[in-house]
Amino acid sequence: MKFNENTMKLIVGVSTVILMFFVSAAIIFMPELQENKLIVHLLAVVESVLLLVVGYYYGSSKGSTDKNKLINKKDDKPLD
Repeated sequence: MKFNENTMKLIVGVSTVILMFFVSAAIIFMPELQENKLIVHLLAVVESVLLLVVGYYYGSSKGSTDKNKLINKKDDKPLD
């Protein structure tokens, strides 16, 4: 199976959001985990990864990629 860029964005984004949801739900519905510093740090790490994924795929890197595609498309056109 061949993955394109959009498929990878979707897979990484959805899996990160699902992981964030499960870790958050575990902390909310299992109060004994709130005192566990390791779980709280795990939530912070998952949140950081989520922010990095969103920033990379939908932030400035996406704009840079779009710009490069536009420049490459322009270079492929013959000059008049």
